[in-house]
Amino acid sequence: MTPILVMALLALPVFAAAEKEKPHATISGHAPDPGKRAPAKTPPAKTAITPAPTDKPIPAKPEAPAASASPAGDIKTGNVKLAPRFAALRADKVYLRAGPSTDYPIQWVYVRKGLPVEILANFDIWRKIRDSDGTEGWVQQGMMTGRRSVLTVGALGDLRRDPSSDAKIVAKVEPGVIASVMHCDAAWCEIRAGDYRGWMKRESLWGLEPGETIP
Repeated sequence: MTPILVMALLALPVFAAAEKEKPHATISGHAPDPGKRAPAKTPPAKTAITPAPTDKPIPAKPEAPAASASPAGDIKTGNVKLAPRFAALRADKVYLRAGPSTDYPIQWVYVRKGLPVEILANFDIWRKIRDSDGTEGWVQQGMMTGRRSVLTVGALGDLRRDPSSDAKIVAKVEPGVIASVMHCDAAWCEIRAGDYRGWMKRESLWGLEPGETIP
């Protein structure tokens, strides 16, 4: 039978294999507001698993905008190039700001490397992004990578050996797991979570444009 895999979603995933006689592997974890930390509020955990002490929210240092900084809504649209596409966070700590400059205050601090985000606009070396919860803000271009990843969403999902509903189940995957993505067609994506690799229905994944395929 397939070993059991337990993944605790902290700054980095941790996997543990169990006895052979158990049923499918289970990729589980907790994802308090997928990896972002807020200065003024503590988002509730997305699963019943208690977060480890090291995963408690860390308040961001309040920052006052410089006198010369203008509200993000005042950015001239001629300087903003809309370019909706997906990317991933490059570092374990990424600041999400209210506008495209270090003069703007930090709204959130992302603490999950590899978290997929959607790029909505470009402004100089800054990118306006949106995460899976719909939170929007600006990050520096150097804090993102084009290496694709996805976030599992919805109910407990099946990671299968082949892109078919009849294929053998490799593992059970809980929502909130970050996985790298290798291939996607109209209905399935091949992903990797730790040492486990298989296919999941794309409806269970966030981080893809509608109709997007990855050869």
